[in-house]
Amino acid sequence: MIYFAANFILIIWIRLNLMKRVIAFFCLSFLFFACNSPSLPKNVMDEDKMVKVLIDVHITDAYLNQVYQQDTLLMQANARYNYIFKKYRIDSVAFSKSIKYYSNRPNTLSEIYKKVQDSLQAKEDRRKPKPLVDSLVKADKNKNDLPK
Repeated sequence: MIYFAANFILIIWIRLNLMKRVIAFFCLSFLFFACNSPSLPKNVMDEDKMVKVLIDVHITDAYLNQVYQQDTLLMQANARYNYIFKKYRIDSVAFSKSIKYYSNRPNTLSEIYKKVQDSLQAKEDRRKPKPLVDSLVKADKNKNDLPK
């Protein structure tokens, strides 16, 4: 009888240890998979590529706003957007899915548009001509700076 009881307790002890191991394994597996960064769905661009595409799209939009004839606008819009898609090796479906994906994540979209805005502002600043300083005004300033 004692042998049977000891054997029974040993089996329960082994099963409890096994159960603890199984539970620990599932908990660790869950934590491992839960902590991994989520991968992007299929046909969704990463943030850096999205920034570059949006910069080109907004430059194209600004140009197209200057075109007044409707049929010319449609021809040029198709050609220009197709050029952007070809340049970044995407299609309109990937662009639409990316816009929809990031629209559902407002914090990420805000960061993307901050980068787009900064880049467009830097491009605009590079295109602005530097103001010319009149040589007489410059000479007058230098003359006033001389020690007396």
